[in-house]
Amino acid sequence: MKFNLWHRNAVRPMMLRLTPVTIATFVGTMTLLATAGGAIGYAIGAKNNQPTAIAAHKEQAAPVISSKQQIDLMNNRVAEMQAQLLRLDALTQHMAETARVPAKEFSLENNSKGAKGGPLLEEVSVLGEDNLDIRLQELSQLIEEKESQLKTLDSLLANKRIQNNQNYLANLPVRDGSITSRYGYRSDPFNSRVAFHAGMDFSGPHGANIYAVASGIVSFAGVKNGYGNVIEVSHGNGYVTRYAHAYRLAAKQGDLVAKDQVIAYMGSTGRSTGTHLHYEVIVNGKQIDPMSFVSVALKK
Repeated sequence: MKFNLWHRNAVRPMMLRLTPVTIATFVGTMTLLATAGGAIGYAIGAKNNQPTAIAAHKEQAAPVISSKQQIDLMNNRVAEMQAQLLRLDALTQHMAETARVPAKEFSLENNSKGAKGGPLLEEVSVLGEDNLDIRLQELSQLIEEKESQLKTLDSLLANKRIQNNQNYLANLPVRDGSITSRYGYRSDPFNSRVAFHAGMDFSGPHGANIYAVASGIVSFAGVKNGYGNVIEVSHGNGYVTRYAHAYRLAAKQGDLVAKDQVIAYMGSTGRSTGTHLHYEVIVNGKQIDPMSFVSVALKK
């Protein structure tokens, strides 16, 4: 194929010859450039749209909690805190009566804010989140006040016990058992080496009753390394009694127990060679010789 090209300053036309090979090369080059341009444009467009796509994905993945669901959750929390407050109030009233102080001074009704009524189901849903926040703050403050009252009453009861009876813990944790090992250094029953024994051991039949030597609150009930099934009773003013190696526990943490109440059953759990009770008296975190109390009980 031939083409004549004219230039305005030329005397004669310039001839351009295009062969089939030349035409094919030209068409292929233009096609390749068009394809490359389209790919580059697509990549740029995809890059620009990526943040939008990621944001849309995040919006779809993020859980949406409706206002009603949030109010329901807060409402349930209010109900739980009110129930906890009522339990603390009942315990406070009991301890106030035991300490022989005016129970009404520690009553919720004596508080101007007062926790009255049951869970705020319909009313709270109408009032909304702001009112729930206020109620939660009020309940939290009332619970803190109750806990402070309990500490005060516990201290008062402990002082009364010490003043009225220096031998408040003078009682036996078992009824038919005998003392098999005392407080102090002894030959360890497992390796025969000299070791310190921080309590007293009482023998008895498997499943025999174990009694609280005095009233108090169960501060621990469960398994401890070496002790097996163990229960600890806090008597106030830093005094705690510990009953170890039990077969089974009859009280749980937080229970208010009375003097001579069955709290466990004798066994041989933990580091034990046979059925017995390991009994400890702890004052301000340190074990002392229980014999000072047991000896008084044995003389009664």
